[in-house]
Amino acid sequence: AGPVMTFALFGCSMVLTVCFLAWVPRRRMWFTVLGAGTLYGYLLHGFLAKGSRFWDWYDHPWLHRPLGEIAVTAVAVAVVTALCTPPVQRTFRFAMEPRMEWAFRPTDRPGGGAAADR
Repeated sequence: AGPVMTFALFGCSMVLTVCFLAWVPRRRMWFTVLGAGTLYGYLLHGFLAKGSRFWDWYDHPWLHRPLGEIAVTAVAVAVVTALCTPPVQRTFRFAMEPRMEWAFRPTDRPGGGAAADR
């Protein structure tokens, strides 16, 4: 049963991947810029999540009621969307996409590179 299930799940994942790619628009849309910044939202939201636990933001009892959970979800959507915007990308580019020319500079020595210069 194991190999059959493995192939069945692989087939299902292929179908879902094709469906997702068929759903992705081919032209630029208003949310294309946000999609390009998802790495920033993904990596930076962890600092806010850990900070929320450190500062005990989840200790308020109203947060564990239905309206509180809806409010937390809405705030999370707004914050992650804000983390995907171009101003945040410009601010944190030094850490997320550092310039690496120093690591790939050409050299005249055979087998050279930045590592060979040491």
